[in-house]
Amino acid sequence: MELALLVNTNLLENPSDFIRFVGRFHHLLVHLPIGFLFLAAITQFAVRWPKFHPIKPFLVYLWGLGALSAVLAVLFGYLLSLSGDYDEDTLFWHKWSGVAVLVFSLGCYYISKKQGENLNIPKRVLVVLAFGTMVYTGHLGGNLTHGSTYLLEYAPNTVRNIAGLPPKTEPRPKVTVLDSADVYLDLISPMMSSKCISCHNTGKKKGNLLLTSYNNMMKGGENGEVVIPGDIEASELFRRITLPENHDDFMPSEGKRPLTDTEVEIIEWWITSGAPQHGFVTKLDADNKIVETVSKYLGLDKYTILSKEVTPADKSIVDSLRNQGFIINRLMKDNYFIEANFSLSERAITNVDLDLLQNLKEQLIWLDLSNSGLKDEQLEKIGQLENLIKLNLKGTPISDNGVQYLKKLNHLESLNLYKTDVSEGLLEVLPNLTKLQKIYLWKTKVNDSLIRILKSENKSLEVIYKREEDFK
Repeated sequence: MELALLVNTNLLENPSDFIRFVGRFHHLLVHLPIGFLFLAAITQFAVRWPKFHPIKPFLVYLWGLGALSAVLAVLFGYLLSLSGDYDEDTLFWHKWSGVAVLVFSLGCYYISKKQGENLNIPKRVLVVLAFGTMVYTGHLGGNLTHGSTYLLEYAPNTVRNIAGLPPKTEPRPKVTVLDSADVYLDLISPMMSSKCISCHNTGKKKGNLLLTSYNNMMKGGENGEVVIPGDIEASELFRRITLPENHDDFMPSEGKRPLTDTEVEIIEWWITSGAPQHGFVTKLDADNKIVETVSKYLGLDKYTILSKEVTPADKSIVDSLRNQGFIINRLMKDNYFIEANFSLSERAITNVDLDLLQNLKEQLIWLDLSNSGLKDEQLEKIGQLENLIKLNLKGTPISDNGVQYLKKLNHLESLNLYKTDVSEGLLEVLPNLTKLQKIYLWKTKVNDSLIRILKSENKSLEVIYKREEDFK
C-alpha cells in the first residue's frame, strides 16, 4: 500500500530534497557492512584452527551486524539512486549485487546459528558468495562515484587486458616550454579531471553532463550547452564555478575542492578566446595577457634561468674584475652561474667595471653594488644584465630616473633599494618585473600611501620598508 502511494504520487520519479538528503548517508553507511562482513569472513575461516576456537561464539554476531548494516546500506542506497545522476546499467547491477550481498549475509547469519557438520559446505559456499559479491558491489560503487576506469586507471596493461580495457594511453609529456602548451590538453582537460570529472563521468553523470572530453563538454547537459564559445555571460559552466561556494549551483559541489582563482582566470580566457579544442597558448594569446598566468600555473616561471646550462665565464674577464675589487663566486656545482659583489670595494664603480660585467651577462645572476656610488645613467648597463635574479643597489644615489632601466630584468626576484632616492617611479617599473618576490624600500622617498598602492597592485610582492627588517 505504501509503495503504491509512493508511485502514484510520483515521489520516486521526483524525489524531494529530504529523500535526496537521506540518500546521501549511503556513502557513510556502506562502509559498515564492508567492515563487518570482511571481518566475519576472515573469522569464519580462521576458526577452522583450534587456537581460534575461542572466537567462534562471536561469529553469529558478526554476521548479524553485517546483515543489519547491509539492510541499511541497501535502503539508503536505493534512496540515493532516485537522484538519477548515475549510469543506468552500472546502477542496475550495483543495486542488485547489493541485494545479493544482503541475501548471502542473511544466509550466513542464519546458518551460523545452526550446528552440525553437514552445514560446513553450504556455510563455506555462502561465505565465498557473500565476500565475492561484496567486492564486486564495492567495485561498481566506485565506478559510479569516480568513473568506470577509476580502479584500473593505473593498473599494468596485463591487468587492464584481462578486464577488457584498452592499454594505458601514454601521458602527455610535461610542459617545459610555454610554446608547446596546448590550451585544452595541457590546461582545461587536467582541470576538469582533477576538479569536475568525479561528478561528470560515464558512471555518474550529474545533470546529464559529461566532462570527460572536449566533445562531451561542448554537447552540454540536460539544460543545454554549458560552454558558449566567446560568450562568458552565457556560459553556464563559468557561471557555476564563479558563484559563492555556499550557493546551491556552485561547482564543484558536495564539498569538493573548488577551482583556484588562477584556474578560473584561465577558463575565462579560454572561453573568451572561442573555447578552441586545440592550439598553443602563445599563438592564441596575441596580446600576451594570459601568458604570465599560464606560465606560473604550469610552474614554468620557477628558476627557468637556473635550468639552463651556461658555459664557464671567461677567466680573463673574471680575473680583471677581481683586480678591480669585485668578489666573484661560482654559485652551483653543476652549472656555471656566478655572483659578483662590489660592496667591499673602497672606490666608486666606473663605466669600465660595468663594461667588464657585460661580458658575464650569461653567467651573472647575483649582483651586489651596494654603497658603490652607482649613478642613474650607469643603471642602463645594469638593465642589460638580463639573467639577474638578485640585485642589491642599497646606499647608492639612484632615483626614479635610473630605475626605469631595470624594466627588462624579467627574471629578477629580489631588489634592494634601501637608502636610495626612489619613489613614485616604482609604479612604472614593478608591473614589468613579473617575477619579483621581494623589494627593500626602507629609508627611500616612498611614503605610507605609496606603499599601500604598491602592495595593492602587486599582491604577491613582499614590500619591506621597516627598520627592523633584514636588508642583507
